[in-house]
Amino acid sequence: MNSTSALSGLFADWYWEMDGQLRLTHTSGPFTSKTGLDAADDYWEHNRRSLERHEPFRDFEIQRPLGDGRCVWLALSGEPLFDAEGVFQGYRGVGRNITAQKRGEQVLRLEHAVARALAQANGVAEGIQAGLRAICDIEGWDYGRCFRVDPASGEIALEEGWFAREPATEQFLGRSRAAWQSGKPVFAKSPLESAGAFATFAFPAVAQGRTIGLLAFSGHRAGEPDERLMEATQAIGSLFGQFLQRKQAEEMLRESEERFRRLTHLSSDFFWETDGQHRITKIVHGPNGAAQISRGIIGKHPWSVASASPDQAGWAAHMAQLNSHLPFRDFEFSRVMPDGGTRYFAVSGEPRFTADGVFGGYRGIGRDVTEIALARERIASLAYNDALTGLANRTSLGPSLEQAIERTRRHRSKLAGVFIDLDGFKQVNDVHGHAAGDAFLVEVARRLRRVLRASDVVARLGGDEFFVVLEQMQDTAAVERVVSKLASEMLRPYDLFGGAKARVSASLGVSLFPDDAGDAATLMAHADKAMYAAKRAGKNAFCIFSAGAAGNPNSVPSTDHRAA
Repeated sequence: MNSTSALSGLFADWYWEMDGQLRLTHTSGPFTSKTGLDAADDYWEHNRRSLERHEPFRDFEIQRPLGDGRCVWLALSGEPLFDAEGVFQGYRGVGRNITAQKRGEQVLRLEHAVARALAQANGVAEGIQAGLRAICDIEGWDYGRCFRVDPASGEIALEEGWFAREPATEQFLGRSRAAWQSGKPVFAKSPLESAGAFATFAFPAVAQGRTIGLLAFSGHRAGEPDERLMEATQAIGSLFGQFLQRKQAEEMLRESEERFRRLTHLSSDFFWETDGQHRITKIVHGPNGAAQISRGIIGKHPWSVASASPDQAGWAAHMAQLNSHLPFRDFEFSRVMPDGGTRYFAVSGEPRFTADGVFGGYRGIGRDVTEIALARERIASLAYNDALTGLANRTSLGPSLEQAIERTRRHRSKLAGVFIDLDGFKQVNDVHGHAAGDAFLVEVARRLRRVLRASDVVARLGGDEFFVVLEQMQDTAAVERVVSKLASEMLRPYDLFGGAKARVSASLGVSLFPDDAGDAATLMAHADKAMYAAKRAGKNAFCIFSAGAAGNPNSVPSTDHRAA
């Protein structure tokens, strides 16, 4: 391939030339409009060694400030020119503006950093502080605050954060309440006499369709939040919303349990006794109407009475403890009541012996702990499941994927990770509203579950991003068949409120274990890269990651399939 055809094969925004003294002598017309830079700027400085050695180079990246708080990223490629006698004559090459690509990668890192900070937190304050710090560090804000929103009045109260008191900021948050309560981010810029422009950016923390918090950031910066950040606020706000809701539920449960322990320290719901063969001989009822537990159980063993929990292994462990004549505390079981509801009970007991040391049975007390048990189940659901769709969330995906990979190693089979990102979902929200958008995502989750096997892991990572784990895949062809079905299923029209319909495609990226990834983190990263390759290829497609013959992990995924 000659030098001219080599250059023409590069996707470019502009063309440039340089003389033998490495002075820029020509740029094509779109240069300034594509970059916002002056052609005379010395943006070659970091690549000067390659230039002085007269080496060709490709996709040399540089970052340049524009003066308004924003930066532009350029990717430059060039080749040296020599005359017939081999004397160096200069360079010619092409350049691309890759700012949008770099910004997309930065916003994705931001979402991951917030998710990681919240998932690893030991408490509410620690999680909020870490999440706010991640946003401030990556986006360049000076101050970050998290407010609780009163569900009745809509008033905000500071929860956590670090800030300088600025009344204008709080006034702005009050004036813009209607906007952020409806799920929209807000931005304002006001002059300060001592320090120039002072900007405030805020967006809601949402859980189950309700605004339960407000995240506000402020500082001395000139540029408004860009479109990519605006789009990311929905996912980040949802992460904070679920975190606040989950932690609030945990705090309420701890307070409830503590109150319950204080109230029941000297009392119980019922008193019970068993004989030497562990048959129930007596139940005396206390307050709270626990009489339903005694229907039909006098003279029977506890494990012989129909129960919803524990399972057979749980009862066997309890029987072994009783046969050892050991005291026990807070053994839990549940029964389905005549009205169809399930009640949970916790019993504590101690063995009884005669004066001769002969075992005579047990006696103890019991409590109705239904409220606490149901609260635990709700918290577990919030911790490991997406509140909107019921799918696994980002927190539970990690352990599930690790376990799936371990099973795949043992069975010496293959596993596929599929990263799914909807194309054009933002338009559904913008045109039809967030309620329609939420219903849309619920339908997406239902379609994914319908196409896949019950054993396949399906997770919602946040926003309109999903991840699927396909186990026991024998070859790439089998994976392609399943992923093709997923892509086609996403493309079918969706029914919205009021009889409206929407048609949204999806971009899917696939990574295979152990073919191109040896662990869970690498599998997800490669599937993510493949998904972005599908988007760059025109969307409504899926790509399968390929590291290339040289094993370069940064190579572009090679397989591009268009959905039907």
